Formats: sequence, C-alpha cells, structure tokens
Amino acid sequence: MTNRITELYNKELLSGVSPLAEIDLHDERRFPYLATLARRYLTRPIFIGESELRRFADDTVRTVDILTSLPDRLFDGDLGRFCDALGISPERAGIMRRLGGVRPPRFGRIDAYHDGETFKILEFNATSETGGLEWVGPATKAMLDHDALRSFAEQHGLRHTDAPQMVAEALRQAGSAVTGGRDPVVAVIEGEGGLARYGEAWRPLQKLLRGFGLECHLGEITDLRVRNGRVLFGDTPVDLVYRVFEVDQIIGHPEGLRLTEQLFTAHEEGRVVIWTPLETEIYRHKGCMTFLSDPRLRARLSEDERLLIDRVLPWTRSLNGESALRDKDLVEYCVEHRERLILKPNALYSGQGITPGWEADEDEWSRALRYVAEIGGVVQERVVPRTEPVVDPATGRTEEWEACWGLYYTPAGGYGGGGCRLQRVGQVDVRALGPGSKTRVAGIFLYPDTVDHPDTVDHPDTVDHPEAGESGTGRSGVAVGAAVPGDGSVRDGGGFRENDVIREGGAIREGGPVREDGAIREGGLAWEGDGARRW
Repeated sequence: MTNRITELYNKELLSGVSPLAEIDLHDERRFPYLATLARRYLTRPIFIGESELRRFADDTVRTVDILTSLPDRLFDGDLGRFCDALGISPERAGIMRRLGGVRPPRFGRIDAYHDGETFKILEFNATSETGGLEWVGPATKAMLDHDALRSFAEQHGLRHTDAPQMVAEALRQAGSAVTGGRDPVVAVIEGEGGLARYGEAWRPLQKLLRGFGLECHLGEITDLRVRNGRVLFGDTPVDLVYRVFEVDQIIGHPEGLRLTEQLFTAHEEGRVVIWTPLETEIYRHKGCMTFLSDPRLRARLSEDERLLIDRVLPWTRSLNGESALRDKDLVEYCVEHRERLILKPNALYSGQGITPGWEADEDEWSRALRYVAEIGGVVQERVVPRTEPVVDPATGRTEEWEACWGLYYTPAGGYGGGGCRLQRVGQVDVRALGPGSKTRVAGIFLYPDTVDHPDTVDHPDTVDHPEAGESGTGRSGVAVGAAVPGDGSVRDGGGFRENDVIREGGAIREGGPVREDGAIREGGLAWEGDGARRW
C-alpha cells in the first residue's frame, strides 16, 4: 500500500509540469561531494510516517539490547561459550573478548524490509565498520537544495534525521571520558592495506566528521604508535580511535596484533576510547539472529519481549555442522518450504554464497543446504517487501522498485537516520549489491502520520541503558530549510500500530515461517546486506 505522501509526490510528477522532475543528484557541478561517491541516486526520496518509523526504531534499540544480552541469558555470562556456539574460532574469539566482554555501545545499522504491514529486520550490522554514512545524510540534504523539493517538504511538514551528525555527537559523548568535555581528536583506523580497498567509504566520512567540527584523521593501524601511554597518529595525540578494521585484518599480522594490544591497554587505562570495541564483531554474526528466534530463548524473555521479537524478526534457524542436518524436523521443514526460505553463510558478505529457495530447484536446494551447513550459516524466512512506485521523469512512466532500508541507531537511542537501496521489481538480484547499474540509493523523509506525536518518548526498556540520554530516545530532527553546501557538510541542523495483529508465537507450526493465510506475493527478494563497510 502506497502512503499518501508518495501518492501526492507522484501525482505532481505525472502532471507533466512539475519542477520536481528537474531533480538530479548526478549534477557534478552542483553536487561535487555526491559525485565522488560513485553512487547512483533515485529520482525521489523515500517517504515514511514519522511515528511508524520512530516506533520501529525504538523496537530496534530494544531488540539490540536483547541481542547484546544473549551471553547472559543463554550462557550464564560466558562470552567464550557464546563464541563457541556461534562457531567463532578460539583465536578470533580471544581477540574479540580481550576487553573482558564489555557491553558494547549501541551503535550500528540494521537492514530491514517493509512488508506492507511492518518492518522486518534482515540483519544486524552492530559494529563501527558499518558503512553507508558517507551518503545517507548528504543525499537527503542535497534533495533540499532543489526549490521544488524544499517547497514540497515545507508544505507537507517533512523532516529528516542526519545520521553523520548523530554519529559526530555520539563520538563527542564517547570521547568525553578521555577529554573531560572538549571535542575529541578522532582517528578513523583501517587494517593494514584496508584503505586501498575501503578508502572510498572512509575518506568521505572523514570529511563529514570534519564538517561537524571534529578534528579527524584517517589511516591504517600501522600509522598509530603509543608513547608514554598516549596513542599518537603521527605526532598528534588521539582521544578516540574510530575502529573500521576487522579481527581478520589483524590475525596473522604481528605488527597489527602488537598495536591492537597497545590500543586495548590504553583503552583500559582511560587514555583512549576505542569506538567500537572488537566485541561488537560478535553481535553482527548472522548466527546471533538464530538465538533470537530460538524457542529456548523464549522462556527467558518477558511476554513483551516475545511479542517484540515476533513482530520485528523473520523466523531464522542455525545451520551449523552435521548436527543441523541430523535435525529431521528442521531439514524436512526446509525442504517442504524451499520457496519461502533463503540460505545465508555466516562468514560471507556482499551476497556471496546466498541461495534464495524460490530460485533453486530441489537438487540445487539440497546441495545448498549441505554446503551452508558445512561452512556454517542460517536459513531464514523470505521477507517480501512492499513496492515503491517511482515516476521516471524522462519517460513519465511509473516503475515499481523494492527498497532495503538501512537504519542507524546510536547511544542516544531511537532513530539515528538512514537511507534506502533500491532495485527495480523484476531486476532484483540478491547478489548485485553496492554501487552498480542495478542499484539506486535514496534518502528518507519523515511525514507527520499522527495528530499529536511527541518528539521524545520514554520507553521502560530503553531509559536505563547506560549510553541512553535522559529520555533514552534521543532525536535529531533537521529543519527543512537547512543550507546544503556542495561538499555535503552541514553543521546546523516501535511499539504497535493500533491495527497490528500479533499471532501467538507468530507461526502456524512451531518455528515455522508460514503466514496464517499462507499467502506470499510474487516478486520481492530478501537481498542480503552488503557486509559492514559497503552499503
């Protein structure tokens, strides 16, 4: 079902005389910053009701809190056993746990589909190397550089939340533990050789953070040194290391391991802040979603938490080793419901190794089940996204697109900004990710969808998190009229819907992902997240 703002926007375009048709974010002279990102932009933003998205954002934060509590709830607080259960090697787990299993700060991005009724989380990117920040804010604000869009936004009360700005404020808050209140000196740090591959994501982020007033450096872990307990980037003392390197980039690299250990020590001594600790790598493991869906966890959740999990997560089960293939009920279910399931390896990203059951025959599916079980992975319910009608200004034709929502959360709680990646219906490919001819990106605008929506909502399950603000649901609305310079650097500025129906257990049979009416629309793929850095 198309929302009213999208209908109004498309109606204006279809009139044939609207200046909205002139919007083009590919104009290199007008938007030189966006031109450096090698992205292809949709001709319009994506619209969503503000209260609906903020309710889902609050649900997301609560779900993340349950996610990071899994070691306590299921493994008596033993992070080592949790890593073993996820299939993380002892060497990797040892590095991840080096800081003693601290509870990671709330920061990351979830990838989600809207199925026409509600959002469903496809995966958690609960770590600081999460990508996409370089474009989600600037692409949204650039739209407002067009008079027609700005007028449309003012007319309909549209707002947006600037994710990079939210992150800059989160870094200030985190860095205050070292700085005593002054702005921290930040170093965005890749693994050795990482900038050659991922620098296109981190150089723009460095520029944005500088635009928000932070002194920000960019380098690799071998660019750091420790002298007299202080972490230095060259000769510059660093207060906060914005970690964008992964565990795998330092395993087998003696110098990287040595410097990482020095960073751990400086962090423990309060001389530097690691944003975020390597423990967060654990919680972006796809296997974590199987624990959230596991019936064993349900007995340790409150009724409210069980309803939360049922409404925001698709059914997910672990396929990890021969033991999974010996689970007769699980294997039979996977075979019987092949066309409603997707297989995802734990350790692969960018669509690698994914098998959508609706694209495989029985023999291919059987081989894929065995392959994923051998290397470790998950089987997940297919989520069918609603379509987004987009008018092509060049032809006047309306085309149907499918959107994968990337929504950020920060220690402030609530909605931390985001954007959408889209592909045309009929051309969606779970393996075609990131920049490319099939994918477009678009910013998100929120429209008023209730008569009286409070700007801040206290929630009993978010207010007492140590990183939350006083309300636990911080907001950052950006005024429609904010100026947008060419480099994209701007300094200025859920719960249930009333008609939601929750089925007990959320399934027909135990653990089954079949909707009560058995229906599933044609088209629509749960295309996989793009790994951490690229989105």
